[in-house]
Amino acid sequence: MVLMGYAIGIGNVWRFPYMCGKYGGGAFMIAYLLSLCFIAGPLFIFETVSGHKYQLGPVGTFTHMYAPWASIAYVCVFMVFIILTYYQALLGWAVIYFVKSFTSKLPWHPDECGGCTTKNYFNTDVLNSVSLGTEGGWDVQAQLFLALLAVWAVTWMALAGGKNTLGKIAYFTVCFPVFLMIVIFCKAVTLEGAGDGVSYYLTPEMSHLTKATTWSAAASQILFS
Repeated sequence: MVLMGYAIGIGNVWRFPYMCGKYGGGAFMIAYLLSLCFIAGPLFIFETVSGHKYQLGPVGTFTHMYAPWASIAYVCVFMVFIILTYYQALLGWAVIYFVKSFTSKLPWHPDECGGCTTKNYFNTDVLNSVSLGTEGGWDVQAQLFLALLAVWAVTWMALAGGKNTLGKIAYFTVCFPVFLMIVIFCKAVTLEGAGDGVSYYLTPEMSHLTKATTWSAAASQILFS
């Protein structure tokens, strides 16, 4: 259940459309699906089967498989630490937007922020980068600090309960994003120009399939997902 939750996240909601638009629309979809079948799919099956068999963490699993492979597990743990730190910062930004969205008019709308763009709003109101200048600074940004603290607090509470608590939380973290994706999809298909976007997704630019960058991007995207 937890592994299924990885399929719906920032990597697919945010990054995937950008990658698809950059690498030929439907052509990227073809490379993505082939990478799913021949790279990510087998790795997913291997991970679930090995986890079910050994009922241990990464280090214990690889040690039981072949003792010298334990070093691979430590690399995996280190990568999770790096990715978790990166994602916590992104979630902190999302918390700020989530809290500020409880208004009749969104504060980053041009009418509400004096004609500013969403990029300017992000830099000035969310990151407060203007006050730091071009050289940066060491001042603690209270808004970012509190948002990041809230994200880490929720993470700690989820992990403190152990695997039994995580299993229960997984039902929400998997099912609720699916519901949100359905809502976003229903809203998106009603927007002006939605047909053009769908057409671009389904019409491949086959020339992109001859480029190594397309296949590399597709493989990294499916593994990132």
